[in-house]
Amino acid sequence: MARAEGLRRKLADYVEYVHALEQNVLLQLDSLILNTRDPELAVMFRRHKEESQRQLERLRERRAALGSGVRLSFARKDLTAIAAAQVKGVGDVLRADKGVQNARDAFVTEHTEIAAYELLERLAERAGDPETAAVARESRAEEEAMAEWISENWDAFLDLTLREQDLLPRP
Repeated sequence: MARAEGLRRKLADYVEYVHALEQNVLLQLDSLILNTRDPELAVMFRRHKEESQRQLERLRERRAALGSGVRLSFARKDLTAIAAAQVKGVGDVLRADKGVQNARDAFVTEHTEIAAYELLERLAERAGDPETAAVARESRAEEEAMAEWISENWDAFLDLTLREQDLLPRP
């Protein structure tokens, strides 16, 4: 019984962690949208922001179902993540190679999210929580699709950067 309760607490903690991660990602996406001059790329980032908002809502539902209120340590993590994302957003504006560097950062972030949702799913399965496992699977699939899209568009990001620096003719 104590072991099951411990797993449930660990699961609630991990849902809180992934929730903080998603809040950070939303701010990063705002920066990407703001700093992406290519309309097609910006549309995809907006679409992914909408997915991320839905992911955050699903995580909030799981937090409520698990009975986890916002613990002080996780509230601090949320605030720390938000502050870091805001600082990064300011830095994004000043970057020389915005397109490529922003895409690289987004690609790394997507893989961080993929790993987080993979671990959340596995922990949820061990804790006997199929609802949280399903939420993690659904969100991970969305993150994998976004990472794949970024991977398929490296040339577009590189072209954008080269055009911004007048190293490639404009279309």
